[in-house]
Amino acid sequence: MQNNLEELFNLVTLLEPGLLSTKRDFSQRFISKGDKLTPKNVDELHTLLSEVMVRNRRSTVGLQFTQRFARTESVAMTGAEKALYDAVAALVRDQLRAETKTTALNRMTLITLQMALGSSSAAAAAMLENLLDKPILPDCQRQSILELAGRASLQDQSAKVDRLLRLLDEFPDKLVIFTQFRATQEMLRCRLVQAGHDVAVFHGGLSRLGKEGAIEHFRESARLMICTESGSEGRNLQFAHGLCNFDLPWNPMKIEQRIGRLSRIGQKRDVYVFNFVAAGTVEAAVLHLLEAKLNMFELVIGEVDMILGNLDEEKEFEDIVADEWAAAANADEFAARMEMLGNRLLAAKVAYFQQCSQDEKLFGNRFAPEG
Repeated sequence: MQNNLEELFNLVTLLEPGLLSTKRDFSQRFISKGDKLTPKNVDELHTLLSEVMVRNRRSTVGLQFTQRFARTESVAMTGAEKALYDAVAALVRDQLRAETKTTALNRMTLITLQMALGSSSAAAAAMLENLLDKPILPDCQRQSILELAGRASLQDQSAKVDRLLRLLDEFPDKLVIFTQFRATQEMLRCRLVQAGHDVAVFHGGLSRLGKEGAIEHFRESARLMICTESGSEGRNLQFAHGLCNFDLPWNPMKIEQRIGRLSRIGQKRDVYVFNFVAAGTVEAAVLHLLEAKLNMFELVIGEVDMILGNLDEEKEFEDIVADEWAAAANADEFAARMEMLGNRLLAAKVAYFQQCSQDEKLFGNRFAPEG
């Protein structure tokens, strides 16, 4: 019950019209004056609700989730990577700030380009080359993008890949590596195979049989599987217990979906999550916010979605982040804006746990099935 106990009245009335009498009578009998979330005459309300409600807890049905442990790997970019990042980021920020009518690049394209930049130079190069196909691109902008695409395609160093290779020595078990971009996936496949690793690859472009084959390859002989976002949808990978977010979506729900492929019913071991971020990037700021304010990796499955619902924002979370980043004049201002967003997330989290407390007052253990 998020805002008002009348929500409970509406729900129960759908199930059993008349059980709770009229809305006015319900309010007078069961809602405290001055606080629409605090019930009164709780025992009487419990008796009525027991006619239409059975409450199953995870503990009641014996469902237990193993623990998950998250570790952030903040990686310093090489000088060339940093210079490329700054140059492309400046282009993206300028375009995001521009009026819609004055730019040939739409908002979604720009945000995706910035995310690709945080993933790998290979992903940024692929995105920039795709932009050159836009016929309405002004000549001056086309020349700038052409130059940046050339720099990105020639960038063969990756500090994050170097750190990943060291991680594979430290964590010897099977590992699922997630990325949002096919170009990053192919770059990783090449580097990992060159290093002597058996690698399975899973992406949305595979046929159904190809996808099943990739999962089976990973289950049997491959130590590593590199997945795009399609691998976070509907696939059960409980036979592995290590996950690396090589790049991070700006939406925490997408991160949760990735983790949910391993941390789910049927997982018998604790799950280890390694989050890779390049220092000084938008992704690093987002991850800091999710860890410091939301304690995201300590929440149980489903709680992130409930907390985000308390933000009272019509925009997607990544759009909120993009707005804050584009509006900031410098890194310090962006950090301050993210701190304010983090405080809003913290307030949403507090509100969620207050709702849980109210639900406990309303329902408690009264509706657990007998026997």
